[in-house]
Amino acid sequence: MSTAGDGGRKGQQIPAERGKAVLRRLDRWLGVPLLYLIALFRPKKSLLGAQLHPPLSADPSTRLTDEVTIKRIGICVFAAVGDALLASAILADLKQFRNQIQAKTGEQISVTVFSTPANAEVFKLISNFERIVLIPITSPWHALQTMRESIAEFPVDVLIDTSQWSKISAILCALSGAKLTLGFNTPGQYRHFAYDVLVPHSRTVHEIDNFRALLKSLNILTGALPELDLMSIEQVPQHPMSKPYIVLHPWASGTQFAMREWPINSWLELGQRLVSAGYAIMITGGPDDTKRAADLVQKLNASLASANLSASASRNVVAPQVSAQIISVAGSVNWLETARIINQAEAVVAVNTGTMHLAAILGRPLVALHGPTNPARWGPLASGTAIPIILGPGLSEGGAYLHLGSEYPKEPAYLMDQISPDAVIRALKSNFGLQIA
Repeated sequence: MSTAGDGGRKGQQIPAERGKAVLRRLDRWLGVPLLYLIALFRPKKSLLGAQLHPPLSADPSTRLTDEVTIKRIGICVFAAVGDALLASAILADLKQFRNQIQAKTGEQISVTVFSTPANAEVFKLISNFERIVLIPITSPWHALQTMRESIAEFPVDVLIDTSQWSKISAILCALSGAKLTLGFNTPGQYRHFAYDVLVPHSRTVHEIDNFRALLKSLNILTGALPELDLMSIEQVPQHPMSKPYIVLHPWASGTQFAMREWPINSWLELGQRLVSAGYAIMITGGPDDTKRAADLVQKLNASLASANLSASASRNVVAPQVSAQIISVAGSVNWLETARIINQAEAVVAVNTGTMHLAAILGRPLVALHGPTNPARWGPLASGTAIPIILGPGLSEGGAYLHLGSEYPKEPAYLMDQISPDAVIRALKSNFGLQIA
């Protein structure tokens, strides 16, 4: 696997691009008319013609005519970390497809991933592709130059865009020079004008099934779960925590992120009970969460002291011979290191975010806290025997209404306080066997 572009600072995560409200507004105000103009002057191509939609068959020989026309595949993954982790499922499907073709014909099919600097570290957890090209999505002109130069160097027969709402990704695909472009027709987003092949984006299925629909339109069989490169995780040094620990991830991102976060007092009560039961606590988060995570550590230590519970002095960085019971690593570790920390944890409690998906894919015991986010659309997908527990108000309680992540009502009601610390403790005890009073 090779990488083109700037992978970011060593040992740290880069803040996600999608949380920038100004860029979101510009994306819609300028992106829609620009896409419409591009569509007027860009003729639609149909390289694969009528072969795009025949019935699927489990026998590769019956699909051979379609398959050999696709030898170089590009996949754009410009959304958040959770989307990138879910997209690892279609990369696993492509691995099976490629193996079948090579065994049948000797033809080798290459896959190039186009992603963002914020997701560069995540793709070190994912395999099944030849190269990754980092596209500076927040700088449109530079992004377009990088995209065109990369596709000139690594041509693709089909360029698949996994983005659901952003117009900049559709613009980059349309102007990339790819032979054929394929993307979502998302209702209400007006981003579909310039794709060669359209795939309906559904709000009634889990997002992994929308991603699978992209491959199905190319007559490629799907069904794999998200798949991580465990060897890359095992090569990261183990964190020197001296006792069993539980990972807490309190922080969300994106539009109105606070609406998807659990109250701090609830985290404090949970933390007190975990420490009193003998567990250490590891608080994870991104660069934007560093200060809030440090404040949570301080408040938790103070609450433990007032409750006459013993808590060691806390640290906010990863360092050798750390023996503190409560540690924040927010902003100080990359995604590979985060994966190693999660993989060694007794359990994970997280709001709906990329860290939640990572814990589920790694098969760790997970309690996922949902409020406005719909778990049927964005819930954790387990790859192991530990089935994630999802807590939070459903549709009948006013929750689970987010489809793309930004469809909040004018004055949304805060819902996350409907989840009690007792409910989290019960889930950890009854479902995963943790010993907590």
